[in-house]
Amino acid sequence: MKKNAILFSASNYTKSPLIQINNLPGVKYDIQAMHKRLTQIGFEVKQIENISKDQIIPALEDNASHSPCDAIHIVYFTGHGGHNNGNNYIYPVDFASEFEKSKDIETSAMNIQDIISIYKGKGRLILILDACRSDFGLSKGYYSEITAAEDVYIAYGTQFQYTSIGIANQMSPFTQAICDEILEPNIDVDELFTRVRRNVYSKYQIQIPASVNALLNRIVLHKQLSYTNFDEEVYKFVKKYADDYNNKYGYFHGDDLIFIDAAQYFNISFLDAVWKFRKVDNKVYTDRGAKIPLLPEDEAKFITFHGLFRDKEYFTCDENHTWYYNGRQIRMGEIPPLPASMQPEAPEVGKELYVTFDIQKYDNSIIITTNLPDNYILLVKSNLSKNSDRKTVTNGSVMIENAQNISSITIGSAFITDSSVKEQLGKRARNLLGKYVKYDPVCGNQISAVFNF
Repeated sequence: MKKNAILFSASNYTKSPLIQINNLPGVKYDIQAMHKRLTQIGFEVKQIENISKDQIIPALEDNASHSPCDAIHIVYFTGHGGHNNGNNYIYPVDFASEFEKSKDIETSAMNIQDIISIYKGKGRLILILDACRSDFGLSKGYYSEITAAEDVYIAYGTQFQYTSIGIANQMSPFTQAICDEILEPNIDVDELFTRVRRNVYSKYQIQIPASVNALLNRIVLHKQLSYTNFDEEVYKFVKKYADDYNNKYGYFHGDDLIFIDAAQYFNISFLDAVWKFRKVDNKVYTDRGAKIPLLPEDEAKFITFHGLFRDKEYFTCDENHTWYYNGRQIRMGEIPPLPASMQPEAPEVGKELYVTFDIQKYDNSIIITTNLPDNYILLVKSNLSKNSDRKTVTNGSVMIENAQNISSITIGSAFITDSSVKEQLGKRARNLLGKYVKYDPVCGNQISAVFNF
């Protein structure tokens, strides 16, 4: 999963007789510290200091366009800000001079909602605003509290109608608190900013950083594998005897039975035994430089349970919910419900794709015509083959050659790697619809079709 951040600061403000706006020499320390911390936790970071109004939108659009649809984005701003007539703004360095020319805050400041709009459908957005929220002076009684779109989290340095503390030639308390707390591993965004809020208020008693959470799933910015001594004992047991089990029972059954016996030996469930082993095993490989997805416990256990059904004839359950492996009673453990992060998502409005296929068989070939995007990879298996062949959609079709004796084909999906296809189909292919689409909780929307001739 790509973690992507763009940081803006505004320090040296232009002057105007209409607006009194001071320079902010301390923001250079804010942006430097945030750059360092976000890099430490695996973000790709771009920063622009002393940002002007005409730079903001192009920079954001470029940043959003180069990320997959499941990316985590952070947009950070440190500088002046405020609200007016129901809208919240950050002020670029040329705010005063631009307002003097236009007398229009929309053209001279940056509306927060415009930032949010750029990232719609581009992943999850964490918007961090180290700026004041005081009235610009032209409001007509409108309450300008921030609202967020889906999959957006907004962390503001202070509450509505309050200024944000700044310290000359030092980091601001809000950014300092973020840098203090963000290295804590395995806490979600909401917990992070609760800690930031407590950090700031405990020191100054006058500033309470506010936040708005419209994220649809739990997001952890800094995941780190850790394990206990008990986890390590389970790991060592499995590693010690795994080869013997595989040699005696074969790879697949040996792999099942070693965890069944480990669970019995340590008086834990089968799912717990697999989870404990994987925590240690993943840590070993990440320490060697491997990139392994760090899944929370509920997701990891669900995927383990979901994968057991490759052996439906071996893993069985009776009417009393007692589990067996090849007739042997086992302790499966608590089966987690489908985690929220793995549940199907509605398609993005305007991007729905109702999948169609038109199959034509000729003397020696089969042509599959589809509205799936070019570079989408289909897994095609005929009645004559044991394995599926990967077929890439090109100009709306794929061809099967040497097809004279084929009487049926099964079409499925391969893992999507092409960035343009990911962009069009959305996270976990959420935009695919129709009778040929089947939802898989691990892989997302998949193609599932059978055609007979």
